[in-house]
Order: sequence, then C-alpha cells, then structure tokens
Amino acid sequence: MDTLFLGLRVLVSLGAVLGLLWFLQRRFSRTIGSAGTNQPVRVVSRQPLTPKTSLVMVETDGKRLLLGVAEGSVNLLHATEIPVESSPDAASDAAFAASLKAAEAGRPYPSGAVDSSSGLPSRRSGRGAHALPPMTPVPAKSALAGSILAPETWRQAGTALRRGRKG
Repeated sequence: MDTLFLGLRVLVSLGAVLGLLWFLQRRFSRTIGSAGTNQPVRVVSRQPLTPKTSLVMVETDGKRLLLGVAEGSVNLLHATEIPVESSPDAASDAAFAASLKAAEAGRPYPSGAVDSSSGLPSRRSGRGAHALPPMTPVPAKSALAGSILAPETWRQAGTALRRGRKG
C-alpha cells in the first residue's frame, strides 16, 4: 500500500513540474515574440572577420545598417536608405521576364545564358579553373535514361573519373 501512495506522489509531482515548465515556456515565448513586433529587424547578411568579430547588414524602418559586431560591442559603421531596385522581387521579376521572352521566341533560355558547345545553360561560366567542362546530355533512349541505373550514366562517370586522374 505504501508503494502505491509513493508511486502516486511521484506521478503528481512529475505532472506539477511538467505543467510548470509548459506554463513558463508559453509565458516567455509570447513575451519574446511580441517584443520584436514593434520594429522588425531583418538580417540581410553576415560576414565573419575573425572568430569573435563580424560584419552584419540589417534592414529596419526602411534603412540598411552595416554593423561591426565584436565580442563586447556593436558599432554602426554605415547607414543608408534601402534602394528600391535591391528588393529580391525586382531581380526575380526581371529574370522571369527575360525567361518568358526567350520562351516566347522559341529559345529555351535567354541568349546570354546558353553554353554554345552543349546547348545547356552555362550556370558555372566565369568561374575560371573551377568551371565544369561541357558534357553531352544523356540521350533519352529508354525509361532509365538519366538515372543511376542507365549504362550511359556509368560510362559518363567512368570517363569523368579517368579525366580527373590524368589532369
């Protein structure tokens, strides 16, 4: 009988502790979340300089701030107004419009974005020694074309490995 009462006391105590933790978590998460709603701050980028210092670009109230952040201090280095054309929507809209015009003209990609040797978009052009060599696309002869099970894929992988050993 004493074991039953002891087990019941343990369960009630555990329930009380878990309930208190749940209440505190709800209470403090609301407080922290509502404190930031008055002035939203968005971190645009962060560039570490040393293990304990970095440059941080933030946007708030229509201004872009460059901050120097060290272990014990934050210093304002530069402040400017947010330019209208730097919004991510404007850049993506322009790229989408160019792709749409190219598609309407019958070309799959805009004129400057195609590698002439392979006919594929040159995503890594201009990267110097790190640019990938042009590869011929896998012909769509079967349902396995382009998958890891296709024999042509294994041939291309072997060719790439042999080229890597020679170079």
